[in-house]
Amino acid sequence: MRQAARPGENMESPKRLSCDEAVRQLFAYLDRALSGKRVEELEAHLQACLDCCGRLDFSRKLDRSVKERLSDAPLPEGLEERIRRTLRG
Repeated sequence: MRQAARPGENMESPKRLSCDEAVRQLFAYLDRALSGKRVEELEAHLQACLDCCGRLDFSRKLDRSVKERLSDAPLPEGLEERIRRTLRG
């Protein structure tokens, strides 16, 4: 008979994201479009990386500003991609 695992035992640790991978997921994170392991991986990266925390803060402010100014108006074509390219550096 097999014993039940103790809390924390046999758990996989979250995959380590690179900064590029983390930055690509920031807007999905802000929109709450990530779930499960993807959120865990991104949050683990953000806990360890001040640079990406700064990018998250900037992205959060940008997202808030755009939403306040544009409300429900559609974005001009290509704007989102240009912003994402700029954030990637």
